[in-house]
Amino acid sequence: MQQVEEALSKIEKVVLASGISNDIIYFNYHRKRFRKMGETVSRIVPAGSKVLDIGSHYLHSSLLLSFMGYEVVSMDVSEFWELDYIRKRASDHQLTPLVENQLERLPTLSDQKDEFDLILFTEIFEHITFNPIAFWKKIFQIIKDSGNIYITTPNSINFYSITKTIINALRGKSIGMDVNAVFTTVSYGHHWKEYSSSEVATYFAKMNDGFRLSIAKFVYKPIENSGSLGSYGRNLLIAISNKIPFFREAMEVIVQVDKSKPWKIDTPNY
Repeated sequence: MQQVEEALSKIEKVVLASGISNDIIYFNYHRKRFRKMGETVSRIVPAGSKVLDIGSHYLHSSLLLSFMGYEVVSMDVSEFWELDYIRKRASDHQLTPLVENQLERLPTLSDQKDEFDLILFTEIFEHITFNPIAFWKKIFQIIKDSGNIYITTPNSINFYSITKTIINALRGKSIGMDVNAVFTTVSYGHHWKEYSSSEVATYFAKMNDGFRLSIAKFVYKPIENSGSLGSYGRNLLIAISNKIPFFREAMEVIVQVDKSKPWKIDTPNY
């Protein structure tokens, strides 16, 4: 889609001008995912709609939709909004910044209701460390009736993850994230829980019958090759997985919200 490609080219210029290596690396790594997001969003939500980008990070997703004609509010923790180039980027491109350090309850949005046509939650689902009920109840409050939530997240059911789990378990090493990753990953960067498509469906069904899901598997990551035998094996397993739709590395989840349905579950008490 030409509009998406033009927007991506604009973002690339912004990112390269920053000269920030992490910014550039992240954009290049996720470019195909951004393309898919732009194509999907343009199909399900008309330009001019109001969007909340939760976990706006380097503002790549926010910029993409802004360049495509959407009104974007960019939310993230203060660690990102304290970066000078992120603040300047938002100001230069008419993005509305929103600092939120209490994602569990989203107090900065406490007075808003039926505000957003679309909520982006891309590459954030797997990072949640808190009980999510209050969070999603607030999302249900601030999204418009028939609005959409757009989620991308890793697919836990893929050959590489399955094989890695089995090998690490047999070696008595670990299941899930290893200790090294706990210490070497920045705060908010850990993948504490990756989901299967059936888990995602169950997750939303527990909260409200008005969450109507559409889940598709897709591929976007560039091949990483260090030249080692382990790297070759990893790439082979990922390549085989990505040939089979059910096992593809990533999920695109579209949640359409019917607000006529009652909330089903309360946050547990201590």
